[in-house]
This record gives sequence, structure tokens and C-alpha cells, in this order.
Amino acid sequence: MGLFDFLKRKRMPATIEDAMASQAVDFVNAFSSPRAPIDASKLDYSEDSLHLVDKVLQDFHQRQAQLPDDLHFLASAYVFETARRHFGGRYLRGDQDNPFVLVIGEPDFRVGVLVMAKVKGRVANGLEDNIPYFYAGIAPLVDRRANATLV
Repeated sequence: MGLFDFLKRKRMPATIEDAMASQAVDFVNAFSSPRAPIDASKLDYSEDSLHLVDKVLQDFHQRQAQLPDDLHFLASAYVFETARRHFGGRYLRGDQDNPFVLVIGEPDFRVGVLVMAKVKGRVANGLEDNIPYFYAGIAPLVDRRANATLV
């Protein structure tokens, strides 16, 4: 069996969008046990649900605990997908701090949303990197059809 056959069986996502959506679902599933610190049934990709993501990250901040890489990616994917469901867009490769960027509004305007460093910053810096506050900054940029990057 060759690599191609292995990849076909693994059913690799066809696009970055598919992969990110799958990772967001994994974030929800990670909190589906009855003893989870948040109620996964309320992770519905609404703006309000981002308070639950923020609560998880605040817990790491308060305990001064390192955010595991896999949870960092899953939480970022959930925030990304919440934004993409509301504003559309596509993912592009970014840099080391933000390996992926959600780009909204093309071709008329271009709002880049850098979630990954913000999620990591929420754990390191606390409330100054509040996720719902960060997310609330997207709509005004889209409404103005701005060419901007939200960090």
C-alpha cells in the first residue's frame, strides 16, 4: 500500500477551510463530557459562545498553566470558524505566531483576522487579550469595508 492509498483512507480534508471546520468540531467534542468545565451544547458558533472559550483560556491563565498545543489549535479553530460562519472568508497561511489567517471581504476589501496569537496571548496576558472583545472588533471593520488586520 502506498502513501496515496493511506491518505485516501485517512480522508484528509480537501481544503484548509474543511480542516479548520473539523478542528472546531473537535474543540466542541473535547468538552462534551458531563464533567467538562464548560457546557459543549452551548458551543454553537455564536458570538456569545466565545465567552465559553474565553472561560477555558482564563482558567489556564489563572493557574499559570501552559496551553497545550493541541488545545491552542482547537480553540483557535473554533474562534476562526465562528468568524467564518458569520462573515465568510478563506484561510491563508500566515507566519510563526499566526500560522493561519482568516481573510474576509475579498475581492472588495480585505480584513485579516489573526486568532492564533490572540488565543495564546489570552492565556499569557489575561483579560487584556479577551476573546469576545477581540471578536467584536471584526464587524466594524467589515461594515466599513476596511483593509485592515485585526491582531
